[in-house]
Amino acid sequence: MKAPLFSLLLFALPLAAAEPGEWVDLFNGKNLDGWTQRGGVAKYTVEDGVIVGTTVPKTPNSFLCTDRDYTDFILEVEFQVDPTLNCGVQIRSNSLPDYKDGQVHGYQVEIDPSDRGWSGGIYDEGRRGWLDDLSGNPAARYAFKQNGWNHYRVEAIGDRIRTFVNGVPAADLVDNLTATGFIALQVHGIGNREETLQVRYRNVRIQDLGGATLVKEGAAFRKLADGFKFTEGPALAPDGKIYFTDIPNERIHAYDPATGGTSVFREQSGKANGLFFTPAGALIACEGGARRLTRTDFAGQVTVLAETYEGKKLNSPNDVIPDGHGGFYFTDPRYGSHDDREIDVEAVYYVDKGGKIAQVAADLVRPNGILLSPDDRVLYIADEAGGKIYAYDVESPGKPVNKREFAPVGSDGLSIDKRGNLYVTWKADVIVFSPEGKERLRLAPPEAPANCLLAGKTLYVTARTGFYAIDWEVEGVR
Repeated sequence: MKAPLFSLLLFALPLAAAEPGEWVDLFNGKNLDGWTQRGGVAKYTVEDGVIVGTTVPKTPNSFLCTDRDYTDFILEVEFQVDPTLNCGVQIRSNSLPDYKDGQVHGYQVEIDPSDRGWSGGIYDEGRRGWLDDLSGNPAARYAFKQNGWNHYRVEAIGDRIRTFVNGVPAADLVDNLTATGFIALQVHGIGNREETLQVRYRNVRIQDLGGATLVKEGAAFRKLADGFKFTEGPALAPDGKIYFTDIPNERIHAYDPATGGTSVFREQSGKANGLFFTPAGALIACEGGARRLTRTDFAGQVTVLAETYEGKKLNSPNDVIPDGHGGFYFTDPRYGSHDDREIDVEAVYYVDKGGKIAQVAADLVRPNGILLSPDDRVLYIADEAGGKIYAYDVESPGKPVNKREFAPVGSDGLSIDKRGNLYVTWKADVIVFSPEGKERLRLAPPEAPANCLLAGKTLYVTARTGFYAIDWEVEGVR
């Protein structure tokens, strides 16, 4: 069977301009409206159009934080600091209840008036420490002006952060741990010292590039194929083809971006839903109708990976994600009739490389989409019936711990990009959340989406009877 191809659907999207926006002052020169203090209790005042931060003994680092978050931006700020006071400018930083009781953490552009001269270097406050200390950049280390006003320019675009000290290039970091967060002006703690030290900030302004770097400028959804009953489970194959399922028709299809053709890969698929390819090129399929998980190798040989738990038939495997240890997680909800159910919970399971199956989450209403973060340290599970997405820390293979709510929506499918942004399908929309669980973008495809996949710089969407795509600016994670 060949599905009709290349039906172009022009679909207006609420896109911002991709070019940098107008400069916006973050400080109005009069008061601290739009800012919130976190951390320690150092004093922040406004004097003659300048923010003055004054140290207080026996208090931890203090941060004056913008009330809103920023993703991609160009930031400029001028500062003057006491020669014995270390401070910094936080970017893409956060204060989250489930991280060290709200401790401010994130990228900091260092203000270091000491002899080592690391001003403009990037330090990961509250997490990993130094990321770019300027030890190999003498030009930047000598650009700082002691006892004078200094100018910082920070360009945070995608996973690249560049800093400039008085016009001299300083740090150049590529890191995708945090994509979104607030700007903050730090007053460093001084321990038990009683002297009064100050840092001054002025001319704090930003060009907000927003979420424009997610969707390619002028992009529109285009229909790649149609004529299906209910499409699901898109997966990227090693050869670049996109596989997806048509559940009621019990077929797995393969779309070839090189030719635009769609072909049938497998008939009688057991009403397969979620798919995923292993590094060896094998296709793992959740055969919801057959109530099992299978592996199809490069020769087309189908092997059953899991179909029972403690001697009872699985409910209806829905979605699957392999980990980096030879095992995989899968969700096992039940939609439709419950007459033949043998397991009384709708749970999440882990199958290790030896084939041993373990139940790892049994307290969700109806788990559906499942995915790992780019570093495999966080497991995301969408509770479709519960209307929530949860995040878990992966303590070791098959041991997700520290369950917490990630987003206030459910989802049928999940995808992720190299920045750690999570893509979910909920009701009529595809929604993009930052790694911190903050909504970044919401798109409505031509049909209500069932699942999505960001492959390269193309976002593919399975949406009921059709299969769609839209051009993207950020790359997906294989």
